[in-house]
Amino acid sequence: MVLRQTLLGARVVPTKGREIGLEVNVLKKGVTVKSLVAALPGMGNVGGIAAAYLIEELKMEPIAEILDYMPPYVLHKNSLIQFERFSFKLYWGGRDFAVFTGFYQPQDPHVLYELCDDLLDLAVSLGVRRIYTLGAAHTGVSAPEPRVFYAVTDARLNEEVESYGAQQMRGEGYITGFNGLLLGLAAQRNIEGVCFLGEIERPDIAQPRASIEVLKRLSAALRIEHLDYTRLEEQVKKVEFYISSLKRVEEFKQPRTRTDVPPGVM
Repeated sequence: MVLRQTLLGARVVPTKGREIGLEVNVLKKGVTVKSLVAALPGMGNVGGIAAAYLIEELKMEPIAEILDYMPPYVLHKNSLIQFERFSFKLYWGGRDFAVFTGFYQPQDPHVLYELCDDLLDLAVSLGVRRIYTLGAAHTGVSAPEPRVFYAVTDARLNEEVESYGAQQMRGEGYITGFNGLLLGLAAQRNIEGVCFLGEIERPDIAQPRASIEVLKRLSAALRIEHLDYTRLEEQVKKVEFYISSLKRVEEFKQPRTRTDVPPGVM
């Protein structure tokens, strides 16, 4: 159905066939898993980095995809039009969990709700009993070992999750976007939910160190042994060098306060 404007106002007009929207494609049938790890890019790209690294290290392959509304354009090369819809993919590597990720996070609430619902339909079909989402907690604190906070859909999970080295989020607040919404909707389907949030200093720069700490807690939860963080640690060195350089530039640009005290006199 579409809404069409006329001189007499708006009216609903039936359309032939299916409306364009998110499209779910199952690429491999017969897979069953206990847990689902889900993360999309967000603050510091903590979750996105962690999910992508896990997929690469465990050599996971796509078993399903969700095609997005995006992009609202086509490419052309030598007058030939090329079009490919963005997609989110679900990966599996033979273990009792799957990993879902994509290259961006929808900002339109309608699209985000639809994405979460479609993913939960997939999760139910796979036999998923628990979902882990991965993201960031912006504290503004720079630490050699960032803390990892957690939130759960059932208080009975607290003791177990804390045994993995995560700290409970105290007080009240919001978990915005995909990380929170997916677990809220999952709880309505009686699926357990755990959200791991890595502590970050700056949300505008990739934070692979926080991703490492999140992966350590997730690895404990999923019983992944000997995950190699070498490549991520190389990223950490590059990012921290960049941040330290950026701080020096920012300090240099700060206006200097003039005083009546002569130089060298206290």
